[in-house]
Amino acid sequence: MRTRLSRSRRFLPILCLTGLCLSCGGDGTMDVPPDDNKPKVNPFEAKPECSGDKVDFKKGQRSLVVSNLEIAASGQGVDLDGDGKADNKLGAISSLANPELEGTFKEKHDVVIPMEFFGSTSGDSQCTKFAMYLGQYLKDRDSDGKDNTWETEDNGVAKGDCNDYEKTVRPGASEVVGNRMDDDCDGLADNPTQKKPADDAAAKMDSDGDGVTIAEGDCDDRATSPMIPTDTGMVPLAKLRHPAKMATSVAAGAERCDGVDYNCDGIPDNAPQCDPFGDANVTLAVQKLSLDAQSQPILSFKNGTVKANKLAAGPSVFRVAVPIKDQQLELELSGARVEGTFRNVGNLTYLDNAVLGGVLQAISLGRLDKLEVKGFLTPPQSLFDAVFANGALAEVLRLKKDAAGHYLPDMDVDGDGIETFWASDPEKTPPLVDVCKDGDGTVIKNGDTSQPNDDPKKRCVFAKDSKGNYRFVDGISAALKFKAVPAKLGEVVDTMVGK
Repeated sequence: MRTRLSRSRRFLPILCLTGLCLSCGGDGTMDVPPDDNKPKVNPFEAKPECSGDKVDFKKGQRSLVVSNLEIAASGQGVDLDGDGKADNKLGAISSLANPELEGTFKEKHDVVIPMEFFGSTSGDSQCTKFAMYLGQYLKDRDSDGKDNTWETEDNGVAKGDCNDYEKTVRPGASEVVGNRMDDDCDGLADNPTQKKPADDAAAKMDSDGDGVTIAEGDCDDRATSPMIPTDTGMVPLAKLRHPAKMATSVAAGAERCDGVDYNCDGIPDNAPQCDPFGDANVTLAVQKLSLDAQSQPILSFKNGTVKANKLAAGPSVFRVAVPIKDQQLELELSGARVEGTFRNVGNLTYLDNAVLGGVLQAISLGRLDKLEVKGFLTPPQSLFDAVFANGALAEVLRLKKDAAGHYLPDMDVDGDGIETFWASDPEKTPPLVDVCKDGDGTVIKNGDTSQPNDDPKKRCVFAKDSKGNYRFVDGISAALKFKAVPAKLGEVVDTMVGK
């Protein structure tokens, strides 16, 4: 089944290239010359777990949330292969992707990545572990297709669901005159015309006794409504929801960060105390895909050290299962490393100047074959094909070519030489990689049944060796820069909705 990406997800392939999609010889070719300066120690082999605290969900000493994420520029990042230089081929598209990533974090809150630390974050430590989760901030609790997005339309009408517990209340719904509620999320109740307050006799009544009438902008004036716990006891929900009324010093309802619009501007949770990336230390939900069958974190680094407040962890294999429509994609980064600097303010911990570096394996890119992005990808073409079949993306990423003109990965993960991939018919639409050559010289073509292969379509990128290991693990170096601020881990939810 094809999955067409909306405009707000047009850079998902780029995010997948980062590995954060937050449950990636024959035909006349010549061998790539061997590298005589290969390190004697495989820099991509994961280090064993250090002694220290157990990585146990919600039992860490500190929890944070990634508050800023961007692709590092070329020349920035982590030295993955030990040659003294930063490795980050993905940096070539940083200027293209980063504006969208900024909007995703600061405006849409579509991506939330909580972190939980086990071990010291405030002093030198030979063992600091941490886990990263697929988080959720925007929710669709009532499953009406609308979440509490902070954005507004050009006409000033809020997009956010102003009551995420009532299925009939959402942007685009019909206003029900007489129920004394804001049904269409324009911030007003019982108004036949959007954004224009009702002014009839009924609208001038104060049914909930909060001091504000519908005519004065009260978006919830029900005489009877659910009881809500407050510091002063149980209070009717309607009584907490109203705009400020300066004439009688009635303060606007305070946002409670629970998916309900309290100050009657049409958008819930749009207050500093609800900002997941502010200093309010809000509680964030964690997606179920972040945990294994024993409810333990799947994405974790278990060999970190801290010296002079500087964190260093890895290399590690970084795997994540990402849900996209009807798929669950498995993406993998090899040799993943994290570096950053801790900053402690009172009892709060921040992570500054952090970078996540690793290699996006060719096989992970090959799994992304059901995405459709206008002018970029058409199934069954995958990101793997987009890079190595026609070379369009390879040119942007500035990948090198071998003697036959085939684009090469820039990282030899398994140490047997650089793998090569090409399309025997580059004019085919869409162009597809159908020949893969392992670093050891083995050539595998699509449909080759002489080699172990786990893909029903027998695409060469999924071929395995005699031991059952995937052959094509070389890939593209990538580095992400990020910061993390204090947060709390909340409940576990099944899926991300409203995206």
